[in-house]
Amino acid sequence: MEEVTFSRGPARRPLPRVVDPLLQWSTGLQTNDRRVYAGWLAVVGRSPAFDEAMQRAGFSQVTIRHGSGNLVTHWEVKVANLFVISDGIQTMAEMQQTNERVGLAFGWRTLPSGRQQSQLRFRAFLRELLEIGFYEPVSVTVKGTLTSDVITALTQQYDVLDAIDAVRESSGKPPLNPPFYACSIPLGPGEEVSRGTVQTREISPVVAQISTPVTRDYIVQHWIKRAWVPLIEGLIDQTITWSVAVSAWIATDEEATTPASSEEDVDTARGLQRAATTHSNGHGGGRPPIDDDLL
Repeated sequence: MEEVTFSRGPARRPLPRVVDPLLQWSTGLQTNDRRVYAGWLAVVGRSPAFDEAMQRAGFSQVTIRHGSGNLVTHWEVKVANLFVISDGIQTMAEMQQTNERVGLAFGWRTLPSGRQQSQLRFRAFLRELLEIGFYEPVSVTVKGTLTSDVITALTQQYDVLDAIDAVRESSGKPPLNPPFYACSIPLGPGEEVSRGTVQTREISPVVAQISTPVTRDYIVQHWIKRAWVPLIEGLIDQTITWSVAVSAWIATDEEATTPASSEEDVDTARGLQRAATTHSNGHGGGRPPIDDDLL
């Protein structure tokens, strides 16, 4: 076979579609034992490996009564301690003006009523699952007014990153300029607020449960372990590509392979992509290695 020199390549391959374990937000749904639950939910029975890991990590199950009257059993994650697979956060205004993404997918979709609704999707590692050796990411999705709540909550991570270098400086250490995923972000329910235009209701929004001010103890509690760094950095580039594609799909609703829940705060859309391979070299540029001797 004749040796040929190509000026382009390699061939672009389609990104595979894989259903990841999905974290959904309940703003305050009724359970089968007549209590109100606000927090994250993951449906039981979608992935045996995920179910086993959630059980080993000590999570409880809760059965939620949806608006249709159906009872669905979920894993109850009151506060999700997430290592977000992203280079950072973009505001809604920025993402509306550009197709560029840094790891979070965002877009507007048109509902059957003709109303526009925002949607945010991202991938993350749940700290409690990493602790027991389950190294698969979860997909997180929110929509409507929760979109801005989550972006606001994630943006508070920059206060944590600034505090890391402030503490290091006070100890005579050089700045680390840590990446966005240097600490897990605790996302949980905030105080109830009224939402809605024609009909209002009380909901529990998503907030970042970050100490104010950010303390040394908080940083140590949420600091990433050395062994977890390559897991995240190996997915950054692929997740950025994923976030660009999914942002476009949100607008066309191409991914909606299952009917959405009648509860606006619980998104059952599936079909989020996961990259087929991981790269251990990461996306860290010339950043110093993350070290156990942090502060």
